[in-house]
Amino acid sequence: MKWLFFVLALPPSVWAAVAEPLRLASLDWPPYTGHQLEQQGETTVLLRQVFAAMQQDLQTEFLPWSRAIRASEKTGGLYAGYFPEYQTPNPKFILSDSLGVSELGFVEATAKPLGQLSVAVLAKFQLGVVQDYVNLTVVDQMIGRGQLTPQVALSDRQNVLKVALGRLDLAVIDPRVLTYLLEHDAEVKRLATDKVQFNSSLTELKTLHLALRREPAHQLLIEKFNQHLQKVKSAPFGNHCYQ
Repeated sequence: MKWLFFVLALPPSVWAAVAEPLRLASLDWPPYTGHQLEQQGETTVLLRQVFAAMQQDLQTEFLPWSRAIRASEKTGGLYAGYFPEYQTPNPKFILSDSLGVSELGFVEATAKPLGQLSVAVLAKFQLGVVQDYVNLTVVDQMIGRGQLTPQVALSDRQNVLKVALGRLDLAVIDPRVLTYLLEHDAEVKRLATDKVQFNSSLTELKTLHLALRREPAHQLLIEKFNQHLQKVKSAPFGNHCYQ
């Protein structure tokens, strides 16, 4: 019974940390995150390593992206925040230091390669984006100015299939996400193999972050998280795919 006495003797603040895991929302965005991925994806693995170093349990639940953000905005809700988020200004959330990077470019049809893409030619093509995703800066700027009117899908896989079937000229995507879908998604593999490719002529690197709802306690948590994040990323045998 010594262990029971030890647990009961813990200060209330420590007991709360032990008893209540931090709950975060995420999305299915392989290979970064996903409920069916091994260990729920590489970014989830990194977060678990950092929170384990902080002696903080973590629970991740996977939702449609728009819902993950909305659910994390609610004060007193189930989720303290969500991940991974690009570095975009949002007064409702506090962002961590970089968890890694994501490259953004375009998927195109191999039968109709678009060649060298530029701001001047983008408006000529039927473009696909995913609802509520951040795109290349130039794309979002053109959409904001009314220079582009994209088709909006609910997922990257929908856009890849639309490009493969000739319903879109191109769609914004991370090349690692495209590769994963072509290798592991049965429908994408069947309908899009050898029919789509990544156009690397116009790309942008985005850093990935943990976003916690803007609250005093979460500000302290992010500061502690950042300290342990750097230690985990710099460990001799750590995962060096994160920059």
